[in-house]
Amino acid sequence: MSALATLVMPVHNGARFIADALDSVAAEGLDLEVVVVDDGSTDESARIATHLGVTCISQDQRGPAAARNTAIEASSAPLIAFLDSDDLIVPGALDVQLSYLADHPRADGVMGWQRYEVIGGVELPDWARADKVGQPDEVNRPSLAASVIRRSTFDRVGLFDARFELSSDVEWLLRARDAGAVIEVVEEFVRVRRLHGANLTYDADGLHHWMFEVLGARARRKRQGG
Repeated sequence: MSALATLVMPVHNGARFIADALDSVAAEGLDLEVVVVDDGSTDESARIATHLGVTCISQDQRGPAAARNTAIEASSAPLIAFLDSDDLIVPGALDVQLSYLADHPRADGVMGWQRYEVIGGVELPDWARADKVGQPDEVNRPSLAASVIRRSTFDRVGLFDARFELSSDVEWLLRARDAGAVIEVVEEFVRVRRLHGANLTYDADGLHHWMFEVLGARARRKRQGG
């Protein structure tokens, strides 16, 4: 009998945080398949994941989108859950998301809120600051990184586009919605997003550039009728 879900976790030089991330998954007490993809790390990330008894696939560094794709392709469960290697599962959150999909068979996936935790005294990136994005509760917006998606949705929509170094999750979500996928939101905190200064999303210029590329790709796709 297959696992309830496959949890996919890309990691690149995440030895500082990955054990905590995997421990938070184990604490859920669910029948999960966990697939870590080590994306060209030069630290102990892969050794730690292997020591903790999860499947760990190593590949040359190709970016988080390609790492997630490798994990999805290796998955065997009907649902795909996401967790970044420096984040945590909120206790009980996966059960909430899996139960939601069981109760809503027409939903292709479900996202939830993220709670931010600042580590080491670093400042919040601009995108996470309430005075930059509007009302304080808007900071806790849902994210694909805090989601569970049906494996069949990836079969229909396709995998992440690895050409996008950043914002590949946004690109996939836009493509999925354009294809008619129904991605619901549970208004509960389901992940703890740990901000430590080395997150890729601290690259404001990179985020702006790749978001522009994502929106441009979507516009071209719509002009071509896709």
